[in-house]
Order: sequence, then structure tokens, then C-alpha cells
Amino acid sequence: MATNLDQSNNLVIGNGVTFKGTLNVPKKATVYGTIDGELTAEEIFIGQSGKITGKVTARSIEVEGELHQVIHCRDHLHIRASGKVSGKLEYSQIQIERGGEFRGEMQQVGAPPVYPSASNNAGMQAIKPNMPATPSMAQAIAPSQGNNNPTS
Repeated sequence: MATNLDQSNNLVIGNGVTFKGTLNVPKKATVYGTIDGELTAEEIFIGQSGKITGKVTARSIEVEGELHQVIHCRDHLHIRASGKVSGKLEYSQIQIERGGEFRGEMQQVGAPPVYPSASNNAGMQAIKPNMPATPSMAQAIAPSQGNNNPTS
């Protein structure tokens, strides 16, 4: 019975279903059909047959189908290999699998710092396992930090 209560604030738009208008979903919206309008939810999953055109606002979004126009993602956007996203995107974190597509304008907002200050060793421990520094990342950052030539 708890399972039914947990799912009571979720929405599923099935394959072949078309919705035009505004949707406010308290928890998770799963889309296999078509939405033309505005969708606000805590989480959004767009299946391979799903398509959303309009304004989308969510904490996390996972795209296997299509998402177009204006996208506000407060936390994590994941574009799967079959996913196609286009338009104006605001995100905190983004992940695009090989084959996934993004076309348009993107702006990172509200992201946590990638490299905490040297005095915050506890923060470095928390971030280090999830975000390994690669030589390409270090090279990209080094020029903005002045002369970091290790031979001087």
C-alpha cells in the first residue's frame, strides 16, 4: 500500500498520448508520448518515444527521446545516447553520452565549485572520488591561475 502512496504524485504520459497545456507534477513525470506546453516536476524522464516541446523546469532530467525549447534543470541533466535536446538550457551539471545530441545555448548556473580551496581538505576528500582531475582539466585551469611552471 505504501507503494501506491509513493507513486500518487507521479505522472506517466504513455506512448501515443498527446498533451497540450501546462503540467505541474510534484514528483516524477515520465514521458513516452508527446507534450506541447509547459512541464514542471521534481524529476523528468523522457523515454525513447517521448517528445517535449515547450518550457521544462525540474531538479533532474533524463532524456532518451527529444526535449526542445527552454530547459531549466536545477541539478543534473543526463542526455542518453538516443537523446536529442535543443534550445536554451540552464543547468547545474550535465552528462551527454556518446551519440546524444545538444544544439542551442547552454549556461551553467548554481553549480558547486569543482576545486575547493586548499584550506578545505574535507571538501577535497568528498569531491575527489567523484571528479578525478585529468591532465586536460589541469591544463585548462593552469593558464588562468598565473605562472604555475613547476620548474621555476
